[in-house]
Amino acid sequence: MSSEESWEQPPIPKFDEIIETPDDSKGPLTFGVELEFLVPIIENNSWSDPHPQDGRDAFRHDCEADVHWLDLDHEWLNENFHDSIRRALEKTCDICFRLSIEDIFHEPHDNVPFYDVCRLTEDATVKFEARHFTDHKAYEWRGMEVTTDVMRCDDATFYRQRIKDVCRSIRSVRVHLNETCGVHVHVGHGDESFSLVTMKKFSTLIFLVDELLLDLHHPSRRHNEHCKLLKYSSFVHKLTLEELMADGRVYLSSAQREEKNKFVPARFALKAPQQTLQAARGIEELAKIMGDESYPTAARGTVGFRRFLPAGKTGGNTHTFEFRQMVGCLDPEPILYWVRVCTALVDFTRLSSPEKYIGLLNKIMDDETAFSKFDLLLALGLVEEEKYFRARLQTWNQDRDLGLYEGQEEGRLFVPEMQ
Repeated sequence: MSSEESWEQPPIPKFDEIIETPDDSKGPLTFGVELEFLVPIIENNSWSDPHPQDGRDAFRHDCEADVHWLDLDHEWLNENFHDSIRRALEKTCDICFRLSIEDIFHEPHDNVPFYDVCRLTEDATVKFEARHFTDHKAYEWRGMEVTTDVMRCDDATFYRQRIKDVCRSIRSVRVHLNETCGVHVHVGHGDESFSLVTMKKFSTLIFLVDELLLDLHHPSRRHNEHCKLLKYSSFVHKLTLEELMADGRVYLSSAQREEKNKFVPARFALKAPQQTLQAARGIEELAKIMGDESYPTAARGTVGFRRFLPAGKTGGNTHTFEFRQMVGCLDPEPILYWVRVCTALVDFTRLSSPEKYIGLLNKIMDDETAFSKFDLLLALGLVEEEKYFRARLQTWNQDRDLGLYEGQEEGRLFVPEMQ
């Protein structure tokens, strides 16, 4: 879909206000992926290419030889650099990339862009770390991010090829990955939102399995400041039920209470965080509880709820759950496996019957059995994914292949091209 076609689309209500869909069981889920990486620039035009054997073009500062690049207008420099990357990415595939400076937005908002094409933007949270590399000094490093277009979960042929093509495009230029990079998966419901019941079911389940999900990923992810466990990053572990109800209002209507009680195991009476989640009166309140109001921009949890906050400058209001557990990766296979885990979790919460939902929660909370991350995958019906992650974690546990890409541990600076 072209930018011109997107401009003609009518406004989508969920971008304008917080909506609570009465029934979100119809239609497929949708998702998009954010891929973070580092791009090197040779700082001085007179310097020779430090890695001519790589074969991929090196980016240089586009400036006159007698003018140092630091003296140039920063906005002009960024625009030209980003456009150079875009042209390089588009050489290897049929995908058109939009620069963030070219974004068009869902009016009347100026921060809710159309995700109808892949987008290229800069990311200030992604930074180069020298570690044991010795051949990096000729470069200045820029943290970059590609966001895919929105894809439907029932169109596997399309999204598999899209993710492969995007990874191949990025790896067609010199890029580097380190532990500051991440892969974020946004899961939504197309142009619709979710029901409050689904939101409560999901937030409760994700709070219980938070550590299990993080344990499916590279060990370094546990130390990333933008991927804190929810018990540390969210407000729910600080907020008691009494504090939530301190204003004296009836916290739920009779219909909401009746619907909530269908999905609440008896043992929740002793679980303060779950009580607080179930007592939320609306989607906005629940999203704030699952975040941390004291650090609205800095604190990032393993799963983000900021896109359920009101439109404007508070989060974008695109109504997507943001899974942040995966470390930087440009290999389509692990990305696709993780996407299926994320979408299966959301599908389970919106479609599961009270009996099935309560049954899983009771298994997770059973102190007499050690419910594992692999048990969780199997409970979600992810048999192939369980095999994949079990094998992958076994490799990491044997202290092999701890790098984020082939050859990194041996000092290879750039992610290799895709075959």
